[in-house]
Amino acid sequence: MLCSGCRENTVTAGEDLCERCLAAADTSPPTESDRAAAVSSPPAEPPGSHPAAVDTPSPAPGSGPAAVDTPSPAPGSGPATSDVVPQAGVSKAPPAPGLRPVVQAPGPLSVLRSPVGLGHAVSVLLLLVALGEIAAAVAALNLRRLMGLVTVGYSEEDAELADRLLVATSAFQIAAYLATVVVFIVWFHRVRSNADAFAPGMVERGRGWAVGGWFIPVAGLWIPRGIAVEVWRASRTDPLAPDKHEPHTLVNIWWVGFVVATVFTRYADRVYDNATTAQQVVNAVDQLVVGNALQIVAAVLAVLFVRRLTHMQHTKALNGTGRTVAV
Repeated sequence: MLCSGCRENTVTAGEDLCERCLAAADTSPPTESDRAAAVSSPPAEPPGSHPAAVDTPSPAPGSGPAAVDTPSPAPGSGPATSDVVPQAGVSKAPPAPGLRPVVQAPGPLSVLRSPVGLGHAVSVLLLLVALGEIAAAVAALNLRRLMGLVTVGYSEEDAELADRLLVATSAFQIAAYLATVVVFIVWFHRVRSNADAFAPGMVERGRGWAVGGWFIPVAGLWIPRGIAVEVWRASRTDPLAPDKHEPHTLVNIWWVGFVVATVFTRYADRVYDNATTAQQVVNAVDQLVVGNALQIVAAVLAVLFVRRLTHMQHTKALNGTGRTVAV
C-alpha cells in the first residue's frame, strides 16, 4: 500500500503515512487550527503548584494571590477568608488591636500632715510681731516727746537716743514680720492641703492659691479670706452642716482686723514720710501709734485663729479622718 502523502513509499496495513512523511509532519509549523486549540486550553501547571482560580486574571508580578470576587484585605488586618492557601514560610500579620478603654489617671493622694508644729511656730512669731509693735510705739512716743521740746530745746543725747530706738525697732519689726509671713504661709498651705483629705472638693480654689493669693494686688484683700472660710468648714466635725454649726466668726474677725491694720499702717507711714514740720511730725507719730495698736490687735486675733484652726484639724485627724504624718 502506497503512502497517502508522497505516493512513493509503501506503508504497512493500517498506516496512512510513511516514516519520512511522519518526520516531516512533526517539524512543520503549527496551523491556525492548532493555535486556536492552544489558546482555548490552559497550560499544564508544574507539579506542586497551587490551582489557579477559574476565569480570574493572573495577579501582577510580586503581588499575593487574589481572592475570587473578594477585595484585597487592608494592610495589617487578619487573613482574608478566601480559598487561597497561605504560602509556607510566610508569617501571618497580627490582627489589628481593638479599642482600649480610656482610664483616667488618679489624682494626687491627699494625705494629712500635722499642722501642730507650724501652728506653734506661727503663734510665737505673731507674738514677736506684737512685741515689735509695742517697741515701735514706745520709740514713736519718745520722738513725739522730743518734737514737743522744739520750742524749749532738747539735748543731742536725746536726739541720738530717739534715732537709735527708731532704727532698732524698725529692724526688729522687719525681721519678725518677714519670718512670720513665711511660716504663716507655709502653715496656711498645709491646712489648705489637709482640707482636701477632710472634705474633698469643698475648697474651690487649688492649693497654690493658699500661697499666691496673698501677693495679688487688691484681690489679696479677699482671696485668702475665702480660702480660710472653706478650710474652716472642711475642718469642722461635720463639713456639710450649716454655718451655724461651728461658725467661722473668728475667721471674719481676724480678717477684718488684719485688713484694717494693714491699710491704716500704710496710710500712717505715708503721712509720716511726708511730714516736714514739728507739728506734722507730732500728728504723724500719733497716727503711727494708732497703727501700732491695730497691728497688736491683729496679731492677737491671728494667734487665736491659727490655734483654733490647728486644734480643729488635729482633733479631726485623731478621730480617724485620714492619717496624720508628723513633721
